[in-house]
Amino acid sequence: MTISPAAHPAAPAVAALLDAAGTLNEIALRSILRSHSDEHGVDDTVVDVVLPFLREIGLAWERGTHTVAHEHFASQIVRGWLMGEALSGGSDPAPHAGPSPVVLACPPGERHDLGLLCFHVLITRAGVPSRFLGSDTPLPGLGDVCRVVAASGVVVAATRRRSFEAHGGALRMLARHYPLTIGGAGADAEIAGRVGATGLSTDMRRSVSEFVDWHARITAAA
Repeated sequence: MTISPAAHPAAPAVAALLDAAGTLNEIALRSILRSHSDEHGVDDTVVDVVLPFLREIGLAWERGTHTVAHEHFASQIVRGWLMGEALSGGSDPAPHAGPSPVVLACPPGERHDLGLLCFHVLITRAGVPSRFLGSDTPLPGLGDVCRVVAASGVVVAATRRRSFEAHGGALRMLARHYPLTIGGAGADAEIAGRVGATGLSTDMRRSVSEFVDWHARITAAA
């Protein structure tokens, strides 16, 4: 669930975020996100600014121009902004008046959950009720949450293929009870078929559109 690395008019905002991260300027980071979302909308800011920025700050760490501390600092600012938008951007239906939520999580050992959080924000804003559990989620605990909320579906995301392979049995068990989709850099069609899941596109806009359609179909068939 990433955005293509093509040039985009939002590139100046991404560069400004990278500069602000380099000086640990929290006010500037928040201001850039707020002003871009005010002008271009939250969805475009998530896809065109936040995701490329997260990729760029990772590359900056590899180049040595930013440290792990810079990356962690900026990531927490981004996380706070995303969580705020997730809470304000959509509303669940009244009890018993609409579909049950989908549950989103990263499997054990997977700590990179900001891409999944971006997905959570976007599907929530598109009208899909969602519960975000985040990184390093024990799969038995994920199953417990699904039972409590009567989940209409589950999304599991990971950056490494071995994260899915290591928990293939638990994922197959989960897929027997709830419609399962997998995404992230570690997901592909072969591993999706192996665990009985539907794979998400690597393009964020496409994956959101396809997921909203998929969710509409499974809730209509329920």
